[in-house]
Amino acid sequence: MSIKWLYKNWAKLCLILSIITTLIIFLVVKTNDIVLFLIFIQIPIYLLHQFEEHAWPGGFKNYVNKQIFKVSDTNYPLNDISVFWVNIPIIWILMPLFAGLSYINLFFGLWIPYFAVINSLTHVVAAIVKREYNPGLAVSVILGIPVGLYTLWIFYALIKVPLMFTFLSILAAVLMHLILIIFIRRRYAEFKSNTLSDLQ
Repeated sequence: MSIKWLYKNWAKLCLILSIITTLIIFLVVKTNDIVLFLIFIQIPIYLLHQFEEHAWPGGFKNYVNKQIFKVSDTNYPLNDISVFWVNIPIIWILMPLFAGLSYINLFFGLWIPYFAVINSLTHVVAAIVKREYNPGLAVSVILGIPVGLYTLWIFYALIKVPLMFTFLSILAAVLMHLILIIFIRRRYAEFKSNTLSDLQ
């Protein structure tokens, strides 16, 4: 399996990985520790979200390029490589890592449902503004927002959360989204610069 193959096919793995991680979570994470369980269950939900965005029905890359940035070039601002690196570090590495650290202290995982809710809301807002479906919307509405909000509700109902941890968790979730937005906009600026250079 080469990196080039992963760039093209990583999202197709998300459905089976979502099923596998769900089974592992039910087997390994005690369901009577409801807060820890809900933190972990964000992972397979987000994998399913990625599957909808990029595999079936897919099309998130082209939707952003054509509908948001009005660019006909299918490689800007997003291409297969940039989509891979936008998704893998946060969802496949940071989420499982911090979910695992939640065994030590649940506050490590508080940013995860915040991230899920914020990301899901971006899909809903985009759908309202554009008055059309966007890749990732269905899972956002059916699972992302309801389960994310329920997780936060249970978290705060059962645990006294210091204001600082709430602030840091929201800040982390927002900053991750800002980093992704800045990255995409820089790719768009690169495309515009290259286009102007070609015209001169």
